[in-house]
Amino acid sequence: MKKYIKNFSLEEVEQIFASINEKSYRAKQLFNWLYERNVDNFNTMTNFSKKLRQYLTDNYEISALQLIDRKKSNCDGTEKFLFATHDNHFIESVFIRNDGTDEGRLTICVSSQIGCPMGCTFCETAKIGFKRNLECAEILDQINKVRQLTGLKNNNIVFMGMGEPFLNYDNVMKAAAIMNYTFGFHISVRKITISTCGIYEGIQRFIDEKMPYNLAISLNDTDMVKRSRYMPVEKKYPMQNIIRLLDVKFPVSRNRVTIEYVMRKDNISEEDAQRLKSMFKYNRIKLNLIPLNKGKHNMEIPVEEEINKFIKRLEIMNIPISIRKSAGSDIDGACGQLSGRHYL
Repeated sequence: MKKYIKNFSLEEVEQIFASINEKSYRAKQLFNWLYERNVDNFNTMTNFSKKLRQYLTDNYEISALQLIDRKKSNCDGTEKFLFATHDNHFIESVFIRNDGTDEGRLTICVSSQIGCPMGCTFCETAKIGFKRNLECAEILDQINKVRQLTGLKNNNIVFMGMGEPFLNYDNVMKAAAIMNYTFGFHISVRKITISTCGIYEGIQRFIDEKMPYNLAISLNDTDMVKRSRYMPVEKKYPMQNIIRLLDVKFPVSRNRVTIEYVMRKDNISEEDAQRLKSMFKYNRIKLNLIPLNKGKHNMEIPVEEEINKFIKRLEIMNIPISIRKSAGSDIDGACGQLSGRHYL
């Protein structure tokens, strides 16, 4: 069975080429073809000999995903893509033309797992359960395919699609490194955000290994009893332990940690605001407030007046606060709406 060439780092490709007596610089040329020029056929690589092209064709595959469906929002131009994997599972990726905070931002929201094991009650991905981790090639191919289909080059990546990235740590970090390569996708580390619902060991490893990417943590409740009801991860990895870890280990020199907070009708009270103010060191965080999106849940969605009152209560924190626009909600492409379901 052929291997996916996008599963290999630059160093690994250099080793492959060395084993067949090819110069190491060919690896950078290959990466340029794969990620900058975005080709899906080895025979297109005209600066390679016919023999090398044949070797690559005989032993490796370029594309790891197949497009099944594509939907475009009538509200904001957001696009959602449904892809099939080689073993007949389905994942979704979202292309957002801007997120309401930066008019020049082109973001691809990528998935890291097929399904998700975390069981968050407000998330549609959780309802399909966990199937498996995505390979590095399947993560990267989401970007390749979206760029091919839209004709646009994104300048921002968020690991906020299907799955928990820190439960697929090695493949996610390998893919993020390739995204950052100057001869690959060439996306700044400051434009790559990895989001977690709170996997303690993953956060600790991320900090210890000095990963340069932005870190986002989904909080969503200040009452930890309530959080454990909506987010079962709280039972295994209490948020208070993660907060202590950040206080001790997270470097002051780093970008602030983004705290993501999905606003429901029952978690934006004055008490919630007061607890949120006391939980974190102000110089370490920024808040990303996300209005709850429609889904197959029984939670009440707050009205604009309630959201504005909550924001006003938080202003005293004197930290960056952003409201994430619900891009693609009319095509089930917004936060918490991805399901990877293939509707025939």
